[in-house]
Amino acid sequence: MSTRLKSVLRIGLGLFLALFFLYLAFSGVDFKKMYSSLKEANYFWALLLIPCLLISHLIRAWRWKYLLEPIKKDISFRNLFSSLMVGYMVNNLLPRVGEVVRPYNLGRLEKTSMSAVLGTVFVERIIDVLLFLFLLAVIFNFYQSSLARIFPWIENAGIILGIVTVGFLGIFGLLLVMRDPVFRWLRKWTRHLPPAIAGKFERLLHSFLDGFLIMGKPRRYGIIILLSFVIWFWYALMVYFPFYAFGMVERYSLNFATAGVVVVISSIGVIIPAPGGTGSYHWIAKETLARLFGVNVEIALSYATVTHLLGYVSVILVGLFYFLRDNLKFSEAIRDASQGQREVELMSEKKM
Repeated sequence: MSTRLKSVLRIGLGLFLALFFLYLAFSGVDFKKMYSSLKEANYFWALLLIPCLLISHLIRAWRWKYLLEPIKKDISFRNLFSSLMVGYMVNNLLPRVGEVVRPYNLGRLEKTSMSAVLGTVFVERIIDVLLFLFLLAVIFNFYQSSLARIFPWIENAGIILGIVTVGFLGIFGLLLVMRDPVFRWLRKWTRHLPPAIAGKFERLLHSFLDGFLIMGKPRRYGIIILLSFVIWFWYALMVYFPFYAFGMVERYSLNFATAGVVVVISSIGVIIPAPGGTGSYHWIAKETLARLFGVNVEIALSYATVTHLLGYVSVILVGLFYFLRDNLKFSEAIRDASQGQREVELMSEKKM
């Protein structure tokens, strides 16, 4: 399948998912009541979401610095944050493509291997998923019957996601520990390829595995885990402050613990490959607030719409600012990202 066709299919799938979940979210809603709740909202509290969002991303960039430490020390924090925000901006337009644009931009700014940086992004995602599953398990202890009724698929999805994540972690951990034997075995397969192609593939895999070198530095585990929890704390604040905008604290007695539940459950909407979680976030956030905590449907959907819009636009604007400051060209970034994706697919195929 050609790269162009894959891109078209990816965009088409993203748009379909966004429209499908938007339909689910807004189906049966009284738009007059929703307009009234939007009109009466106190947007000062809603706007507090933006500094919380930026702080969470600053901390994420800080954590990324530790993951990159074995590859290159003293990486510019500014370059880390700009690459992070550019990647998230692209993800809001083209789901998952930003995960490759991010290492492309950092590699360009810091003169580091894109494949190695991509490996750290992979590690970062594994950390995020493992922490998400931990928080989801905690929430299940308190709301298992309610969550099973509202989202009957969530427990099985969590189990499958956990197995896949731990499986990937185990595979790459084993590859890292047994690096030399693996490459000796690999050369038996690549010797049938032209020397230039075989050499390039081995260099790519070496570089990609370099992104997992942090696994060999247990003294850094503590700070990485701590920063991961701090990121989720700021995510919860992002959810909590807008509760006041729609009077949900006074009317429905929602608190910071409620915000923690909402941010974990609604994160599933961001995992779904719709552009920026559009539609999927709206539906899951609305269902969680309305059916788990008894919030009026129109108020819940107003909350989801405003919080998603503020987060979406903020990421786009900050990412665009750094995109322009770093003199990036969108066509060039996407082209190099596509090349990076092909290289990762090549590595996956050879390992199989």
